[in-house]
Amino acid sequence: MRHHVEEEQDWLPDVRRAMGRNRLQEFGAQLEGAKGRTPRDPLKVPSAASK
Repeated sequence: MRHHVEEEQDWLPDVRRAMGRNRLQEFGAQLEGAKGRTPRDPLKVPSAASK
């Protein structure tokens, strides 16, 4: 877990600079909204290869 936090501290400032604070906040809101639409069990999602 600590490694994950350290990685975020390394790259998040670069992402914020590249996207800008407002766009990053909009993106975060989109991700939050998508949480309710994502499948709970990814193994039940048909793969693109099976189509």
